[in-house]
Amino acid sequence: MSLSPSITVRPLITAAEMRAGVEVYRTAFALAPTDPAVSPRLLAALSRNAGSVIGAFAGEELIGFTYGFLGSDSSTVYHYSQVAAVLPGWQGKGVGRTLKLSQRDYVISTGVTVMRWAFDPVRTHNAHFNFDVLGATGRWFTRDLYGVEDSGRDPGMRTDRLIVEWDLVGHPARNLPRPPYTGWGEVRREDDGDALVGMPRDWDALVARDRGAASHLRDDLAAALTGLTGEGFEAISCQTCDGHTAVYRLRKGGDRCPA
Repeated sequence: MSLSPSITVRPLITAAEMRAGVEVYRTAFALAPTDPAVSPRLLAALSRNAGSVIGAFAGEELIGFTYGFLGSDSSTVYHYSQVAAVLPGWQGKGVGRTLKLSQRDYVISTGVTVMRWAFDPVRTHNAHFNFDVLGATGRWFTRDLYGVEDSGRDPGMRTDRLIVEWDLVGHPARNLPRPPYTGWGEVRREDDGDALVGMPRDWDALVARDRGAASHLRDDLAAALTGLTGEGFEAISCQTCDGHTAVYRLRKGGDRCPA
């Protein structure tokens, strides 16, 4: 699959490419050399056993990669996408989207039509990509999925995650309006039944400026998402409403069991 004349996306094959994927992972998520990361051997095993291990190359350089594996619950067989990592200098240039679409093509070729993954909902740019670009849906919220963060960008903070489900053969035509201003951590109930939750556009800037306020805001978001998903709401959009604020839109959905 070609992204541009000089960028290609394809499965990782060699041991050297698997090791390069680990280094991309470390760099993208700001991991120190001693911090845990995915194993090249695990990637090699996944690539040979129904997993997806796909890289984006600029010439010979690996600039991003994604990997996943087969999962199931009581009602659904799905491909779980564990990570999509892009080097900082290549972020915002369509590499992540192309990786995800390539992963989608691979999963469909195996006969599976659903993909899931988890992301930190304080990162509203990722939420916008998941919901408004790909058309996925945030179905379940899990507080502190991996335990307190001991590496990466938010050391010492909880690893709260919103679990996303993507129908790979559906084509949701949401055409959602831009949301009105909603305060950070505030839940606004709309006349049409939707619920809105405001958050910062730039989480890292808030953490750098006032870590205590960021910690309290994470608590507020966790409480909002716990309550709303408990009522059957699902996240379907996250759009900016001004230069500092992005707003989640949640809507009542069907009953589904999480993995």
